[in-house]
Amino acid sequence: MPPRSLLRRAAPWLALAVVSTVVGLYFASQAYANPDIRMMLSFKRALWINLVYYWFWGAAVPLVVALARRYRFEAARWVRPLLVHIGASIVLSAAVIVATELVLKEVLHIRHSPLPVVLRGAFYANFHSLLPTYWLILAGFYAFDYYVKFRDREVRASQLETRLAEAQLRALRMQLQPHFLFNTLNSISSLMYSDLEAADSMMTRLGDFLRLTLESDGAQEVPLGRELEFVEAYLEIQRIRFEERLVVETSVDAEARRALVPSLVLQPLVENALRHGIDRTAGGGRIGLSAAREDGRLRLRIANDGPMASAEDAASARLHVGLANTRDRLAQLYGEAYLLRFEPLAAGGAVVTLELPWREAHEDADADRRRRTAGAPEAAHAAAAS
Repeated sequence: MPPRSLLRRAAPWLALAVVSTVVGLYFASQAYANPDIRMMLSFKRALWINLVYYWFWGAAVPLVVALARRYRFEAARWVRPLLVHIGASIVLSAAVIVATELVLKEVLHIRHSPLPVVLRGAFYANFHSLLPTYWLILAGFYAFDYYVKFRDREVRASQLETRLAEAQLRALRMQLQPHFLFNTLNSISSLMYSDLEAADSMMTRLGDFLRLTLESDGAQEVPLGRELEFVEAYLEIQRIRFEERLVVETSVDAEARRALVPSLVLQPLVENALRHGIDRTAGGGRIGLSAAREDGRLRLRIANDGPMASAEDAASARLHVGLANTRDRLAQLYGEAYLLRFEPLAAGGAVVTLELPWREAHEDADADRRRRTAGAPEAAHAAAAS
């Protein structure tokens, strides 16, 4: 047997020996500190008596644990376990006294007193004080057993919660792609009757976009720079549709490009700006996309200069499939540590602001995975999403 395996098997017995010795030393010092007892026996004698008694109790612990597991106290069945443990405590206490006195008679060379006399004195002096030892061991086992089961339940609950979050995030992610595909294919279908070349070009751009999607490793979070590639591929498709009517202005700090964001988080926000802003104006308009680090958080803003947004627009945006999925994904990933806000602009159009906890792509991979799958509620508040 390997030494490590042997040590693992011996560890509980070593622990019992150490604890029993410490308890014996404690009670020996307590007895010797009593002036009445000190007059009758030396410290050596007090030490031997207490050590042997508690060594035997240490050896009896596995039996107490076995009885505790076999006869558990339950709400509907507690009478029989109680009777069993009462009987076991009496028998074990008596057995420890007899075994200890037999050993002490040889170790301390007690030859002048007959064994029955020694045992009678030991029972009178020690039985009532030893009896609670059984119940303390029993209570200690139940407390430890409850703690272990409680920790196991916590771990299982955490694992189930993580798996549920992963499943929900996968489902939400899969909902985004068909939604985008439906809208793009609908645009291609319309262009087939008016501009075949534009429809062909849009199909090519759609292929590029899908290639970027398929090249994704399935991570829930990606660097913002990589996410901007998805948005650019999406906007290339929309530029074909809007032609000169669409102008895109991008202002992204170099530092912000390293920040982690949920994958495919920008596309539904940009689509919202197109549908509820630029698409409503005959002359087209501008979309502004900016990203920067502010107060230790990543702030993203997607603005459009279309018609002035109203309260009805905001309500409609909240019901929008893509944005509803975005809000759900953010809640799964960040708990309450994000902000997603829709605001009409006085000069016309609207702006969507997204704030996320600042984390860069080079952070510890294990921490990233925990945050991606289980979410990380931090000190912040979430506003209603557009």
